[in-house]
This record gives sequence, C-alpha cells and structure tokens, in this order.
Amino acid sequence: MNRSNKIFFITLSLLLFGQLGFSQSLQDVINGDHRSEKNKARDKYRNPIETLEFFGIKNTMTVVEISPGGGWYQEVLAPFLNGNGQYISATYDPKSEVKRDRDRYKSEKKRLAARKDLYGNAKMVSMVGDVYGDKGSADMILSFRNYHNWVGSSEFEKLRAMYNTLKPGGILGITDHRSNSTIDEKGYTCEPCIIKDAEAVGFIYMGASQINANPKDTKDHPGGVWNLPPTLSTNGLSKKNIEQAQKRYKNIGESDRYTLKFSKPLNVSIE
Repeated sequence: MNRSNKIFFITLSLLLFGQLGFSQSLQDVINGDHRSEKNKARDKYRNPIETLEFFGIKNTMTVVEISPGGGWYQEVLAPFLNGNGQYISATYDPKSEVKRDRDRYKSEKKRLAARKDLYGNAKMVSMVGDVYGDKGSADMILSFRNYHNWVGSSEFEKLRAMYNTLKPGGILGITDHRSNSTIDEKGYTCEPCIIKDAEAVGFIYMGASQINANPKDTKDHPGGVWNLPPTLSTNGLSKKNIEQAQKRYKNIGESDRYTLKFSKPLNVSIE
C-alpha cells in the first residue's frame, strides 16, 4: 500500500471513528478504573449489569437518569452511553431558592466536567415542571431508589413528567425499597401501589425482576431502611447495642428492592 492510500484509509478510519463514537460494554464500564473500590463493593447488592439488561438498555439510546445523587449509577450509565448514545441527568434546579439544591447541582456539574473522557456529551436538565428536557425525547428513563422520597406528595407529578419525556414505546425502569404491605413507611414502598400509580398515568406494566430482592431484609429496623448499608444510620438504636446491631445490618446487606419495567404506549402523540 502506497503512502497516499495509507493516508486515505487512516483519514477514513478517523472519520468513521468520530461518527460512530467509542462505546464500552457494560462489563468494561463496571470493571473500569474510574470506579472506586467502595462503589464496586456494592455491585453484589445493586447488580448493575443484570438490572440494566432487564430494562433493555442499549448504548445508542437517549437515557435520562432521575436524581443521580452521588453518582453511583451515573458513573456506569454515562460512560456506557458516551459516543453512540446520550446520557441526561434530571437533577437539581440551579435556580432553586434552596441553597443546598443549588450546591448539589454545581457539584454534579463539576463531577461530569472533570472527566470528559468518560462522560463526554452528558447533559443536565432541571427536574422541575411537567417534562424533564424535551417532550418525547428519551428512549429510556431510569429511577434508582427515589420513589420513596415522592410517596404521598409528588409521585403523580413525577410520573407524569417522566411519561411526557419518554418517546412513544419508551421504557421506564424503577427500583426502590420494597415494603411487605400496602403501607409506605420508613423508606419502604408498596410494590403493587407503584404499579397501580404508573398505570393510572398511562404506563403499561411490562414485568418485574427479582434480581435486587434480598430475603434477609426483615424490614423491621427502628431507623427504617437507613439502618442498613450503605447508610448504617444509628437512628433508633440503643447506644449499648450499636456495634452489635450494625454487625447484623452489615450481614443483611442492602435492602430488599423491587425492579419494575414499564413502557409508554406506542400509539400516543407527542403534543
């Protein structure tokens, strides 16, 4: 191959690389050096690969993550979608009157900007109003352990906004702490109730996975789900028995969780 042909093929390869982007497999991302050993240690409780595969994620999708918080799933989703897809964080309002919310927005923005090699074109939108970003723009919306914060106050508002954000046929995946009853308390929420709530908004229930179930979770902890890892709150514990109690909670591991999959009907218009 002569020099001019080599230059041509190198140029073509670079163009194709730029157009197609670079994407890692989920396993590559999970094993990545960018993840701390502390976060990797939680994989056995959160089962990120199995969970995301159940939801049907693909690296070409536009995926909105609801309230990423400290970024545990963000550091998996954003690199996986970097290149071929689009990661969007529906997060705190930078114009909020609450200083803590503004500070959290700035912190997340700084975190994403610090690793452009990983997070690439990741975007942030404010989680306010009746849509998170543009109507009918997302292939998938994922919410991890957020629903218990909304129950009894804003669950229908949040569900409607997520419904509006999804494309027709788009997927909503939700995991959260599972109650043993129809009562939502101490961080645990009613699984049949959330299914009913989502269906009332217009979602189609597609099924559940038990990948994040934990039969060792007795759900009778005095400080609620927060007595368990990773929080290990001492709320409600006797000062005399804190060490013994926390040893038991560490043995239980993270909470028993439902993993639910919904879809937005195909035959709906985007207004």
